[in-house]
Amino acid sequence: MPQCRSSGVKTASAAIFDGQVRLISIHAALTGTAQTTVKVFDNASAASGTELARMILAPAGSADPAATLGSTLAEFDMHGVLAVNGLYLSISSGSGEGAAVSVEFA
Repeated sequence: MPQCRSSGVKTASAAIFDGQVRLISIHAALTGTAQTTVKVFDNASAASGTELARMILAPAGSADPAATLGSTLAEFDMHGVLAVNGLYLSISSGSGEGAAVSVEFA
């Protein structure tokens, strides 16, 4: 198995890596009671540029049709997709609650 690095668990938006990198996987867990959106961008410093992945986490019974199954945990295997500029993690929720997310990269 190829080796990779981890961002460690993040609970707020953050720059993950500056420079060309391969995105291996993303793991997220809902930590509050409100719907939370997790995005990873091909950008070293902001939530802009090419969006590489989006996860919508919501408690069961959410009114949002995108989250009717109540996914409180998500894992994306990104198969080493190439990010040319770096990686930026965005975690957003309308209520200030959020998610615990780790990003693995090589």
